[in-house]
Amino acid sequence: MNKVVKKLCKMGIALMLMLALVIGCIPTSVREVEAATSISGVSKISNLPDDFIRGVDISAVTALENSGVTYEYLDGTSGDIFDILAGAGVNYVRIRIWNNPYDSSSPYKGYGGGNCDLYNAKVLGKRATDAGMKVFIDFHYSDFWCDPAKQYAPKEWANYSLAYKKDAIYNFTYNSLTELLNYGVNVQMVQIGNETNGAMCGVGGLFDDVWDFSTGVAELMQQGCYAIDDINSTYGLDILKVLHFTSLVANGEWYAEQIDKMGVDYDVYAASFYPMWDGTVSDMTTVLTNIAKTYNKKVMVAETAYPYTFNDADGSGNSVGDSSAMRYSNYDVSVSGQAESLYDVFKGIAAVNNSVSGYGLGAFYWEPAWVGTDSSAWGTYGTGWASSASGNYELLYNSTVEHFSTTDQGSSWDNMTLFDNNGTAMNSLYVFNDICGNSSVTSSGSSSDSDDLEGTYYIKSYYSGMYLDVANGSSANNANIQQWSYNGCDAQKFKLVANSDGTYSIYTGASGYSKVVDVAGKSTADGANILQYTYSGATNQKFYIEQVSSGVYAIKTAITSGNSCLDVYNWSTEAGGNIAQWTYWGGACQLWYLEKTN
Repeated sequence: MNKVVKKLCKMGIALMLMLALVIGCIPTSVREVEAATSISGVSKISNLPDDFIRGVDISAVTALENSGVTYEYLDGTSGDIFDILAGAGVNYVRIRIWNNPYDSSSPYKGYGGGNCDLYNAKVLGKRATDAGMKVFIDFHYSDFWCDPAKQYAPKEWANYSLAYKKDAIYNFTYNSLTELLNYGVNVQMVQIGNETNGAMCGVGGLFDDVWDFSTGVAELMQQGCYAIDDINSTYGLDILKVLHFTSLVANGEWYAEQIDKMGVDYDVYAASFYPMWDGTVSDMTTVLTNIAKTYNKKVMVAETAYPYTFNDADGSGNSVGDSSAMRYSNYDVSVSGQAESLYDVFKGIAAVNNSVSGYGLGAFYWEPAWVGTDSSAWGTYGTGWASSASGNYELLYNSTVEHFSTTDQGSSWDNMTLFDNNGTAMNSLYVFNDICGNSSVTSSGSSSDSDDLEGTYYIKSYYSGMYLDVANGSSANNANIQQWSYNGCDAQKFKLVANSDGTYSIYTGASGYSKVVDVAGKSTADGANILQYTYSGATNQKFYIEQVSSGVYAIKTAITSGNSCLDVYNWSTEAGGNIAQWTYWGGACQLWYLEKTN
């Protein structure tokens, strides 16, 4: 939107609010106005437990952000996605882990789907924890997607016997959880396998046509449970052990019966339930209630979603491209229909508690942020559902590529997100708070106009607590930009001046504001040095200043089109630690406070 138009709109809104305040017809807070009625259009669900799970799966977010995707509140102001989700009422996140989702030969290209390895889970899990959310870890025990049609073992385990796979699952589960917990991730539930309808990790029905878990699947599941038991003992925790199935209405009770016969010691029966594919919510409630009663297991929906449009945002095709891909049409394909669908799933899970109190835990919306990206990002960053390298993984087990891909693919989910394709939250996102009758945060509370930040600042690292500093207070070209303890001298003062293209030039106090912050050599590479140089107006001297949460900013480099940013190199906490350009992923070492000078 044009800056002038934005300002006129804001002036109009302000005048209307002032008039309304005068006549006493609205509350004094804009946010109270927004919270006075349901944003999504759904009503409050009575008697929801305080800890009722209102979750989302956000596994692909790192890849999306690395490709340049940003997210906005309902009003279009930018923010960190975890703050946006928390402000909408999300209290839990689910994160999948693949063992090694990268090709086995150089250049080791990622398979796609977010390239969701353990490191990705640590980064996203810590961000979610810092935003006040609990974390649900989803182990696939594979290098790529697992579902009822495919359950391939990781490359490293390809030739393992059942006995070796049992040891491998125990060790991978235990060691991964140890890393996550030591990293500060608030893990509260762990899923042992993904949509394991009689097969898992190269064992069971897909491989021997025995579907009742008796040919090794139950033994593998139990090893995952043992690992979680031992983690709980070591850390003094009570992490719940979750098994996950699909085909709930048709086969859910049969799966629960077979697992019970095999004696697997788990806590939660989780199901995928998609209203356009799986049936009515009433049927869902009936089956989950029966499982909870019969087998004394807590129950939840680990995956749900619904399309808000049939339009395809990235040209790659979607899982639901038209009505023919939907077996059931109980809701409109619209934002309001999407909200109604999610509301009914939450209400259906809550209804389990009418029969078995405390056993209906809640639900997770699957990948609400997986918006479409440019095709150049699909394979480069893993923003699509599969890359050209994914087929190589399948060829370890099949003679042809049937389930994965030999070409880079885009998002198959961009019409079922809770953000529009610009990354702006839609009304349906606020179901998470509306079902509780809670107020939502729909704005960062700051303007997105490019000239609002003009002024002179001390720039403080969110991570180290130190300040940007021109080394030795030099006024010379090529003087290094580093971090240093606060001293208030001119070397730590930086003037932001807005450019007409939405970027800023950052003038240095050390040079008497005659020189600017500069990406050395006009490089676009990770690790490129940040220094001071005479102003030329070149792209490597321009920066996007983006607020990611209240008072916290990313300083992104225009030379990379905003894909990279100023980064405290190598996570330094030392005075003199270098500042470099690095691909933006939202880590604490890439975030900054702007403190106005006197």
